[in-house]
Amino acid sequence: ADITIPDTYPGQPVTMRHLMTHTAGFEDSALRMTWIDHTDIISFRQYCAENIPARVRPPGKASSYSNYGTTLAAVVVEDVSGTPFEQYLQANILSPLGMYNTSIRENLPPDLASRLAQGYTFGNNENHPTGDMILTIGPAGGISSTAPDMADFMIAHLQNGAFGDTAILAPETAELMHARAFANDPRVAGMCLGFYEQFYNGRRAIAHGGDTDTFHSLLLLLPEEQAGFFVSGNSVGGKGLRNALFAAFMDHYYPGGEEDLPLPDPSGSAMHEKYAGTYMMNRHNYAGFERYFSLPASIDVASSPDGTLTVTTSTGPAQYVEAEPGVFSRADASRPVSGDIVFHTTADGSVDFYAHVNEPPLVYDRVPWYATTGFGEGLKYAAGIVLATVLLWPLLALFRRTHAVPEPQAQKPAVIARWTAGAAALLLLAFAFLLVPWVSNDAAILTQYMETQDIPAVLTAVLAVPVIALVLTVATITAAVLAWRERYWTFPHRLHYTAVAVALVALLWWVNTNNLWAWCL
Repeated sequence: ADITIPDTYPGQPVTMRHLMTHTAGFEDSALRMTWIDHTDIISFRQYCAENIPARVRPPGKASSYSNYGTTLAAVVVEDVSGTPFEQYLQANILSPLGMYNTSIRENLPPDLASRLAQGYTFGNNENHPTGDMILTIGPAGGISSTAPDMADFMIAHLQNGAFGDTAILAPETAELMHARAFANDPRVAGMCLGFYEQFYNGRRAIAHGGDTDTFHSLLLLLPEEQAGFFVSGNSVGGKGLRNALFAAFMDHYYPGGEEDLPLPDPSGSAMHEKYAGTYMMNRHNYAGFERYFSLPASIDVASSPDGTLTVTTSTGPAQYVEAEPGVFSRADASRPVSGDIVFHTTADGSVDFYAHVNEPPLVYDRVPWYATTGFGEGLKYAAGIVLATVLLWPLLALFRRTHAVPEPQAQKPAVIARWTAGAAALLLLAFAFLLVPWVSNDAAILTQYMETQDIPAVLTAVLAVPVIALVLTVATITAAVLAWRERYWTFPHRLHYTAVAVALVALLWWVNTNNLWAWCL
């Protein structure tokens, strides 16, 4: 009752099922998800109350993994049960299963803290130990456990809630948790309740991964085969390890038959044009300042004359060949764990997103050309070049004075107009090319902003710069209109002033697109 989710989509409230299937429609945010030290850690309930993310799509439309949503579900458990979540977890899951080496507490008891695994980063050809990551979203990823404890948890699920002489779930509840509850497309793996599906070698598994900066884990169950595994790595290589283990485990114990690789059909290249475009992962920040430094790279899809699709990501291009209508497999016969690409079409036949078969918690939305990172950066530099030409104004004035060239008569409003445009241009140039790169790469500033409740004063000051420039830009546009009406300066000078006004608007568009305003903090 102390947390109110905005009614962004009237008549479409967020339900517990939406939270459990990651279809609530929340943007992604890492703000205050981790904490800077062990003192004065805010509770996960306080985190949920103070860091409500924007709702960016109607609930139930698409999945996009949300740590906030999972943490909010734990708040609901507390409210319904009347029991603190830690106690509820201990009484209903951990104790019945004998998971005495498992805890959700951030400040672990001494006997567990002394056995906590060390995480590592890798740099300069050597491993570097990292400090403990302190989470404010304990229910979404703050559990510390051991492989034997996790094995007991897995056995209970493979036995539909039963474990020895006890049971943590009724059989029908376990079956409900393991069943598909939502899918972005019928042809891709779906979300279950607390798990998600994975398909490999014709077998269905249910799984859940876990990631921090250094730890990468995977719990995988094959209910029909009564088997599964749990793995956790303590360095950046852990993610690759778990994917490789998944593939090796399935190929060794549950091999699939030989699959004929479809051949590209050049005659289909024209039909594939509808898939061509730019796409972006839907799990990212939309409304906050962190959008600027966390926006995922766009992905380009192009149709080739030989009938293949070329999908270019941040790791490079890859060729795909159509296996069935709208479904594309890797042309090199490799089988990434993420699986085939499936394009989703709307009722009118247009493509709105694609998804990988084995990536149920997210999709890749098709985005217009002007929403891509590349266009935004290109526009920033183009506008920056135009705005830099305002430096010609004082240089020309200096040249006239030093060479005794008569100064053209200018009305007072024309002088003010140039000062206004020049100030706006210099402010935005400094902001876009000096101040923003500085604050977005300063670890101390970002850590204070992301991992404490204090907004750095320097960050507020920097993001106030475009607000001042906005006021000056409005004045510059007004002056540009007057310049043509009152015939300030010569025609080329009026044209140049107008170009500067347009460049100011363009750069402010870039500012707005990236949420680089003080009110976005």
